[in-house]
Amino acid sequence: MNKKLAMMGLGVAVGSMMLVTSVYAGVGDAPGYETFKSAFKQTAAVKNVTRQVNVSLQDNGASLLNVKSTIKSTGVDQAGSAVVNVKSGTDEQTIHFYSQDGKQIVKTEDSEVYKVLEGEGMPGKFKGHDQANHTPDPQVISEVENVVDALVGNLKNYVTMSEAPGNVKDIHFKLSGSQISPVVNTIGSLVIKHGTAENSHRPIPAKADTLGVDVTTLKNSLPQLVTDIKMDEVEMNASVDADNHITNQTAQIHISGKDAQGAAHDVVLSVDMSLSSLNTTTPDTIDLTGKQVENVKFDENSHKNWGEKH
Repeated sequence: MNKKLAMMGLGVAVGSMMLVTSVYAGVGDAPGYETFKSAFKQTAAVKNVTRQVNVSLQDNGASLLNVKSTIKSTGVDQAGSAVVNVKSGTDEQTIHFYSQDGKQIVKTEDSEVYKVLEGEGMPGKFKGHDQANHTPDPQVISEVENVVDALVGNLKNYVTMSEAPGNVKDIHFKLSGSQISPVVNTIGSLVIKHGTAENSHRPIPAKADTLGVDVTTLKNSLPQLVTDIKMDEVEMNASVDADNHITNQTAQIHISGKDAQGAAHDVVLSVDMSLSSLNTTTPDTIDLTGKQVENVKFDENSHKNWGEKH
């Protein structure tokens, strides 16, 4: 994996951890927190839904990366589809995913070939485990919440809520400077720093090894922060509709630091998520008749062997 890709993934993970642990902190008398928590649980239970997820990254005000995705799922037989557009500088690519009729299909915009993923390991690796394995354990959930409560404490008090027309509730959360836990900041800094260094000597995977997805478009997307790394601000806004579903949620994470040359960077990661067509979503499908198809086989060790084109 490209070290810059690793940084992006780790950065998103750390940011998500900050948002989740901050917003879900504490169970008590904070109405904004209680409303958000209730809506999150009810929204997560909806399996048939269309999700729009957009991610952007800026460094010192300059746009580095934009990812736009539309994900449609039915909640039945793991059927679904997704379209992901990635733009980094002047490079841009679009990837289409389909999960239909027990098959997983990938196609990039710059190719006419549809790659069909096969193999005994596929159900667990690409379609998810049995539904039984996805059933949340109430005891585990309760224990995790207790741990989060102890770590984060009174951050629930920073969650505010206001009423909007149509029985819509707007929820806001923001932390900056000293409000961000030093422990979380230290952990996040270590993850980002070592995440960029890990696998630094590994070559960028070729398109043939990534189902046609060109990861080199992200080669110069992210600055490599090595010193003075800290989270300066975390902000979240969400809208909860009359049916207690989160229909839109935005988040921004500001991270500062210096690269190996001592240059200062102010990195802003923005995430915008929206839900629509709850319980009325129909995923996109593709008719492979007459199409160029390439079978991609995975053995038990998940090693890829290319099948014949036909």
